[in-house]
Amino acid sequence: MWAALKSPLLMGNDLRTLSPSSLTILNNPAMIAVNQDSVGRSVARIRRDLNVAKDKYGISEIHVWSGPLYGGDQLVVFLNVCGEDREVSASLAEIFFHDGPEGSAPQVKDTWEIYDLWGNRMDATVAKKILDASADDAGKILREIGWYNSTALPYEEGLKKRDPRLLGKKIGGVVSNGGTMSTRVKMHSVEIFRLSRVENVHKSKVHFKQEL
Repeated sequence: MWAALKSPLLMGNDLRTLSPSSLTILNNPAMIAVNQDSVGRSVARIRRDLNVAKDKYGISEIHVWSGPLYGGDQLVVFLNVCGEDREVSASLAEIFFHDGPEGSAPQVKDTWEIYDLWGNRMDATVAKKILDASADDAGKILREIGWYNSTALPYEEGLKKRDPRLLGKKIGGVVSNGGTMSTRVKMHSVEIFRLSRVENVHKSKVHFKQEL
C-alpha cells in the first residue's frame, strides 16, 4: 500500500538482521516501479465493504483501490483486513470510476491484460544467498539472475521500454468490455495488479477470475 499511495519508501529495519522474506518484499522492482511511476498519482479507494467477518481486533473491512499509471496502465489493489479469506472483485466500471460517471469512461470498453505485481518477486532461497554473500558476491548474483538495476536503467526509462521486470507476472486471460476481475485475498493481505491495455483484439465481454 505504501508504494500504491506514492509514499516515501523508507526502511526502518536493521539491514544486518534482514530476513530473506523481507528482502523479497523490499526489493520487488515491479512494486517499486509503481511508487516511482512518472504519473505520480496515488491510488484512490473506490469501494469499502464493512459487512464482512471481524478479525480478533474487531476490524472488518474489504477495500478496492485504483489509480492511473504511466502509459495508460491502471493499478488495482484488493485489500482484506477482515477475519477470513475473501473473494474480492471489481468491474472495469468501478476501476475507472474517476474517469467517467457510472461506467462511461472509455477504458471500460477496452481490453486489458492483467499482471500480478507480486508474481515475479525474488525467490527466498536466492534472497538468502544474497544476504549471506559479501558485497561483491551479492552484486555478482544479482547480475547473474538479471535482477533489475535502477542505477543502470532508471524506473522511468524502464517503464518507457516496457521492461518486463517492472510489469509483474502476466496472468492468463483478459478483462474487457465492462467485464469484472476477481481474486481470492487472504486474511490481512493485499493483492495488487497492473492492467495494461490490449490493442486490436476482439472486445467481447470476458469474466476473468484468478485463484492465487
